[in-house]
Amino acid sequence: MKKYIFYPLFLFFSLPFFSYGQQNVRTNKLSAVAENILSQREIFEHSIKKIYKQIQGDIYGLDYNAFRYAYIGYQNMKIQNKLNEKRLLSIIDFTKNSSQKRFYTIDLENQLILYHTFVAHGKKTGIETATYFSDKNDSNKSSLGFYVTGKTYNGDAGFSLKLHGDERNYNSNAYKRGIVIHTAEYMDESFLKKNGRFGRSLGCPVLPASIYKDVIETIKEGTLVFAYYNNKQYLSSSKYLKINNLTESGLY
Repeated sequence: MKKYIFYPLFLFFSLPFFSYGQQNVRTNKLSAVAENILSQREIFEHSIKKIYKQIQGDIYGLDYNAFRYAYIGYQNMKIQNKLNEKRLLSIIDFTKNSSQKRFYTIDLENQLILYHTFVAHGKKTGIETATYFSDKNDSNKSSLGFYVTGKTYNGDAGFSLKLHGDERNYNSNAYKRGIVIHTAEYMDESFLKKNGRFGRSLGCPVLPASIYKDVIETIKEGTLVFAYYNNKQYLSSSKYLKINNLTESGLY
């Protein structure tokens, strides 16, 4: 009898320890996964800083946060096959005054800044500084977010580059609104000297005549353009700014 009593009692008293051991194993596995994700995140952040230093972003006055967000978006769009193979990204930093050079095109493969120039914002976005943004038709405002460049064409504004955005409430109406990269007389430096500021557009990112064709030919048909502003709502909600997507994909 003792033999048959002892064995069940042994199982009964050992069960909590067995369960506790299983829980420890699960906890350890979860901790290992969390540490791995953290390690990948640290590697990713380090790589961004390394590239920023290599392209001499500080010398060009490129805001690190603008570059960091642009790079995160670039990688997310890359894994979704939304970009071509050129490894280019362009940034419009709307936190800067319009009289400052705030348009950048960066060659990630060779790690250098190809273009650094002026760019206009929309009439209703602000006078010298950009403050108000919209994706609505006839708003005459600039729109935030990530764009993919399309084809070139000759229209009312001359040689122009189409832009495609798909971030709802931020830039998904860009194509319908006719938001394109082009040039205009009010982006000449003579206009800046005479008026103390550049002119403004109907929402388009307008470049100086001396450089716009080179920029357009370089970035056309499938490269990224990121219109940046320190808008907390946008930065926290954009589908292209999710770092977890990159670490979970095994990219880093």
